[in-house]
Amino acid sequence: MTNLLIRIRGTVGLTKEVKDTFLMLRLIRSHWATLLPESPVYDGMIKKLKDFSIFGKISDKMLEELLEKRLKTKNNKPVTKELIKKVMDTLKSGKLLKDVEEVHPILRLAPPVKGFKGGVKKTVKQGGVLGKHESIDMIAKKMM
Repeated sequence: MTNLLIRIRGTVGLTKEVKDTFLMLRLIRSHWATLLPESPVYDGMIKKLKDFSIFGKISDKMLEELLEKRLKTKNNKPVTKELIKKVMDTLKSGKLLKDVEEVHPILRLAPPVKGFKGGVKKTVKQGGVLGKHESIDMIAKKMM
């Protein structure tokens, strides 16, 4: 399975460690997302960003739909089914989006339809949206 990490909070009040981690993942702006393999290195990065982002495991069906709608190529050509299949195979093998040379390494999402439930300053346990989500598919669908 692949992890989807979506940046929610802005840049004000972040520590240098958190800013650097967002830069390493190329998540410069709010509502930008990236796909990460399961590994201890990326799990540590996700743990550091849990108070400023949403993350969780994305299903294959939703991943394909997300790539179809939000994946951008570097030469602005249309995204084909073959390219989506190549990207999905790359992600399943434990690599990143940046390893596919034809595409941009981030996904630019829109703010969610009808907003976030519970606010963006609280974690999931407190009734907000920040942190780990089991229903990341539903949130990604709202943001496509």
